[in-house]
Amino acid sequence: MADKAHVPKALMIIAAVAGLAVAAAVVYDFWRALSVNPENPWAEFTLSRLFFGYRDLMFAVGAVVWALGTAVFVLELAGRTVSRSGLVRNRMGISEWSVIDVALAALSAAVYGGLLAATAPIVFVPGFTWLRPANSLAPLFGMFFGIPGCLGVAIGNLIADIVGGFFGVGSFGGFIGNFLIAYLPYKFVRDHSFSSASSIGEFYVWGVLAQAFVSATYICWWLDVAETLVGLPLFVVWGIIAPIIFSNNIVVNAVLSPVLGRILFPLIKGRGLYWKDRIKTT
Repeated sequence: MADKAHVPKALMIIAAVAGLAVAAAVVYDFWRALSVNPENPWAEFTLSRLFFGYRDLMFAVGAVVWALGTAVFVLELAGRTVSRSGLVRNRMGISEWSVIDVALAALSAAVYGGLLAATAPIVFVPGFTWLRPANSLAPLFGMFFGIPGCLGVAIGNLIADIVGGFFGVGSFGGFIGNFLIAYLPYKFVRDHSFSSASSIGEFYVWGVLAQAFVSATYICWWLDVAETLVGLPLFVVWGIIAPIIFSNNIVVNAVLSPVLGRILFPLIKGRGLYWKDRIKTT
């Protein structure tokens, strides 16, 4: 029988390898698609084929994601959260924010928005999306700062849209879509320290895979519905933008977020800024 002391470490390695394997598969498949069809790699990219090929299913799933995501956004800011007991007070509604909460939301928005804007010149779809390594910070702001961090991420994305010249009808979907990138790991990852097998394993489920799919379908469903206003063909929405959002969030969050989280969590907690500690003292 294996030594029980080694089980957590083994599980941590398995979780990390699995998450990184998904990220590597996405990168490799796009490289393959680019090699086969340099002028239009999206026609060969597996994720493009899946999202666009199952557009009707993605639209239906996106409608559910949009309804639930928007409801969660409103409820959480109003001070309520869904639990096994039903709707309960989350103690982090805007009306209950302290000066520290406001400062953390502003800090999250400034850092996230600034770093997103820094890579805005590397455009994939003009007016809509670009290379975004800063997305690796979004789940960390939610996990470390709670709802103020989640809202800060949403505001930061809006700032980047405005500064980078991407502001438009699609920015509404991006606002709540980015809120959800931070919210899912905040809500469902129980240990935010990145120092245990469960912490890293749950992060790869909620902070990598789930958030990538949810954000892609939320944003692209909105672009699909607003097609007459946005003016994008459906293939661009589901065959290009959805795979870009999904791929970017998978890769940068699988590779960068756990490393940054492991480094930053002790610093955040040591300064009394971790949201669970702040709630206990109020």
